Amino acid sequence: GVTIMLKWKTVNVAITENDEEVLVDVLAGMTGKNRVIKFFSSPLYTGRSLRVYRDAEQIVDVDVSFFTASYKLLPVDLPLAEGQLCKAGYKDTSDAPATYKLIIGYEETG
Repeated sequence: GVTIMLKWKTVNVAITENDEEVLVDVLAGMTGKNRVIKFFSSPLYTGRSLRVYRDAEQIVDVDVSFFTASYKLLPVDLPLAEGQLCKAGYKDTSDAPATYKLIIGYEETG
């Protein structure tokens, strides 16, 4: 049978300039692996927009202030075919350069 496992990872996003958008590679499609990103999560940062792209297509642009104590996970359904790359990060809107955490939950089979 096929086992579907939900995996989690955290990446660091280092913003160095005011009003900068910084993206990092978070997950790539691989031969023999079926990967689908299911969740993004972020600590509550003021003045940040979460941005997610699959290749050149923007999938998410959400102000991080929408994450609360009772709403911590942003559900998505983002499959990654072989060779596709998901990049995610933050757009700074508060003039507070620093390094910020971003959490990704994804399913992997194969």
